[in-house]
Amino acid sequence: MKILVVNVGSSSLKCQLFDMPAETVLCKARIERVRSEAARLEWTDSGELQRVEIPILDRLSAVRLIVDRLDLPEIDAVAFKPVYARVISGCQYMDDTVLLAMDEYSNIMAPLHNPMYIEAVKDFRCILPDVPMVGLFENFFFDKMPDHATIYPIPWDWTQKYAIRRQGWHSASHYYVNCRVAELMGRKVEEIKAITCHLGGSSSIAAISGGVAVDSSFGFSTQSGLPQSERSSDMDAFLVPFLVSQGEGSMEEVVNRLTFEGGLSAISGIGFDVRDLEKAAGEGLQRARLAIDMYVYAIRKCLGGFVFTLGGVDVITFAGGTGEGSSYIRRRILEGLDGLGILLDYSKNESCAATEYRISSEESKVEVWVVPTNEELVVVRECYNFLSQGTVQLKLSSAINR
Repeated sequence: MKILVVNVGSSSLKCQLFDMPAETVLCKARIERVRSEAARLEWTDSGELQRVEIPILDRLSAVRLIVDRLDLPEIDAVAFKPVYARVISGCQYMDDTVLLAMDEYSNIMAPLHNPMYIEAVKDFRCILPDVPMVGLFENFFFDKMPDHATIYPIPWDWTQKYAIRRQGWHSASHYYVNCRVAELMGRKVEEIKAITCHLGGSSSIAAISGGVAVDSSFGFSTQSGLPQSERSSDMDAFLVPFLVSQGEGSMEEVVNRLTFEGGLSAISGIGFDVRDLEKAAGEGLQRARLAIDMYVYAIRKCLGGFVFTLGGVDVITFAGGTGEGSSYIRRRILEGLDGLGILLDYSKNESCAATEYRISSEESKVEVWVVPTNEELVVVRECYNFLSQGTVQLKLSSAINR
């Protein structure tokens, strides 16, 4: 079975074609700067990387171009990694019912992600009308978080009526990294207590016990949790009505600014790329230093809470663009934790970049690893298993109804 895995960004489109169940990657393609006169297309052709810069003014044109360049007449399915839909989780056929549930959460809950995934699914439908569209929702790994970790202290009828609960995202990454680090440690995943850190443009931390996620740094929406690239992350619930009362705009206008003008970018004033922030902080830009300090502090605070939540931890793992690539951020997060049995090997940490590597010292009671994530592999495995069943099994996230 040939499955095309699609990763959709606000201005990018990345695809990998897998031959399943062998899990062989047949080809790859990616387009950056969609909706510009100078979009960049990269793809593999007979194993060789090809590049071209051409105008691509809409996502449909990007989809059509990728399908043409990869020559996909025998494709059996297209698999997506959608983010959020009301009470829907797990693997789904991306039919109109699912797209409508996603659209209900487009305005406030996942405004950066849902609209572009809905658009991408419809575009692939247009180009490949007879090919099944499936998706593995981003919150699937967190469906078993206990009620005491997910329920908000709000009027109970709201909890029941709207299935309001804390969620977790980056499921494919946290799930993959936790399974892989157990292998690297030579232990069964059921035996370890782990904290996985997916750090990048969008960041989150998960507490995992025996292979089951028991907590996440995220909340009810994707606008929560750690400081994100441009999203505001955690804040007091009454900040929005306060800003509205002060004449900063309607609720929609205030939420829009918090969504697109917040995060590390707002604090630094120069963007959110951690590499740029590190450089600027080193050159004395105080706001860049503040953005890094705030980011590191929030991560350390979450890590400390999760150590207590788990009753101890066996391994801490870093993944994602920043987690894999920034030895500086890893060092800042873990320095001074000797009293907790977490001893970083500074030499190993500095030499490790985007490769599987243990960066804790031999004396450390808690192992620390860098494990490059592979979300596409998780997506294609789950979607292949789903399609192989031959039946639709709608998996709903746990909604409280007592």
